[in-house]
Amino acid sequence: MTEKILNISVNGALGNMGRYVMDAVAESEDMKLCFGVDKKSKKISVNDTEISVYDSLDLKNNDIDVLVDFTNVESTINILKECGENKTDILIGSTGFSDQQIEEMKNTADSYGITIFLVPNFSIGANLLIKMVKEVAKYYEYADLTEMHHENKIDSPSGTAISILNSVIESKTNTKFKQNTPKIESLPNTRGGSKEGINVHSRRMPGYVAHHEIVFGSVGETLTLRHDSIDRKSFMLGVLRALRKINTLNGFVYGLDNVI
Repeated sequence: MTEKILNISVNGALGNMGRYVMDAVAESEDMKLCFGVDKKSKKISVNDTEISVYDSLDLKNNDIDVLVDFTNVESTINILKECGENKTDILIGSTGFSDQQIEEMKNTADSYGITIFLVPNFSIGANLLIKMVKEVAKYYEYADLTEMHHENKIDSPSGTAISILNSVIESKTNTKFKQNTPKIESLPNTRGGSKEGINVHSRRMPGYVAHHEIVFGSVGETLTLRHDSIDRKSFMLGVLRALRKINTLNGFVYGLDNVI
């Protein structure tokens, strides 16, 4: 029996991540790259094939199984209704959504019977880190998290950092982490943000892609867990895995760990 070919479109097609996704989809035998969407209409070459990029999304006249969205919060929210009305599942790689916007995604998925898969980090390694910290955290008294990204990232902390935080906090069911609170702070906020006793730091500068490091501490020792994405191509394995598994999911789903 021949597997169904997935018809894929990419919103944010001309951005850094969008171009990588288009290349990865075009090179996959079980997927068809149908078109892209971005601010400007143009023809581009993807894997030696001419692909149209349109300046607006039109799903009514196109049979698209999954729309991959790498844009921004506003653009993502604006496409929800059209995807719902046309029964098109959405794979979202944008971050920075408010609780209200997450709720809107949940309502759209439920109302129209589609899957909206929100993935803050497509790196397999980063998602394994999220799983590992849950086991490690229960043995330590202190924790300090640092995330590092390129200078153009608009949200802070990163969606992955929030996922790491939540995973760590879930493991401390009865106790909170201990925390050093300085009595004298000559420079405000040098201890970073804080949640449930965990200090959180965000670094932004050229040269970074995506990096997350958490340090656990107890009497006489520390344990450091770190993941580095040094090339955006590293995210493509996760993107392709999510696309191949999205038809096994229902409603609103958060995090690549659901398909690992």
